[in-house]
Amino acid sequence: MSEENQTEEIKKAYDHKLLLANLKDQGLEIAEESAKILVNGVMDWLEESAELSDTPYDDMASMLYPQLRKMALDKAEDINKADNA
Repeated sequence: MSEENQTEEIKKAYDHKLLLANLKDQGLEIAEESAKILVNGVMDWLEESAELSDTPYDDMASMLYPQLRKMALDKAEDINKADNA
């Protein structure tokens, strides 16, 4: 078994609780990274759309996009709190 996929040392053969715990940890990391990709994709789309749009309202709203992006990425970072240092 590769070391990067093993989060806890196996002490009992076929310990299904440990297997589930390890998979849960990996799933949370995947979910966290996916959420970050989603946040960045949506924010990029909003920024590009605001630039192309003729209305002044989205131009005003776009001034808040950097703060909104940071807040959303901070929330995504909290999905897997085990990797936060």
